[in-house]
Amino acid sequence: MQEYIAKDSISKEILNSAKLLQAVEVNALILGENGVGKKSLAKYILPQSEIYEAKNLQKDIVDDVLTLQNEAIIIDKINEITNIDIFLKWIEENSIRIIAISPTENLNQKLKDIFSINLEIPVLSKREEDTKALVNKFSQEASAILDMPLIPLSKLIINISNNSHSLRKSIYFSYLFETIGEHEILMFLEKYISENLYGENSYKDLSYIFEVPLLKAATKKYKSQVQVAKHLGLNRITLRKKLEIYKDLL
Repeated sequence: MQEYIAKDSISKEILNSAKLLQAVEVNALILGENGVGKKSLAKYILPQSEIYEAKNLQKDIVDDVLTLQNEAIIIDKINEITNIDIFLKWIEENSIRIIAISPTENLNQKLKDIFSINLEIPVLSKREEDTKALVNKFSQEASAILDMPLIPLSKLIINISNNSHSLRKSIYFSYLFETIGEHEILMFLEKYISENLYGENSYKDLSYIFEVPLLKAATKKYKSQVQVAKHLGLNRITLRKKLEIYKDLL
């Protein structure tokens, strides 16, 4: 059965509802941003069912190439269904049960009406215990796949800006970062800069690549602007100007 991590109280409530949906054959809608676990929850409810992309499913319905009857299916991005009437007619005539996934609750009312239960999964920034469990899961996964020893939590880069998608990526990057040195970092920078080098003001346009991480690291290490300015060899006026320039990136 598909794993659905539920350590926070809100996630445990959602999981209890999912267990109910395993036993009760009703249509349900799972809402939430990308990477919050919508597909994992849907597969927990219907572990034997296929996942259909809404656009592809709609095309197959219109082309009349489907042979599904009396089945339960998972539909991803149901918000992308545009031919509502044909879709509704198809599920009714073929007795199709649906567990649907959508990143938005802004659905056509006719679609909304077919769902008996709505489950909304919060972002990871609101699920501290789930995030810890995912960090542990992805760290063990990266360690096994990359054939490296486990990295201490203090060394892991934790990025949940795009929920589990960015979290897994940042954990893997943490492991890869352990294997690269100054030469590789300079090589990566050179490649990025060479691909973005154009115009007549490139030095100014690309200097943020160096200055932003330097300012972030110094601020994290030295805390006060006085100490940051001192250790970077900048006067405080220059430092404040740079902090203002890069405020959206810091």
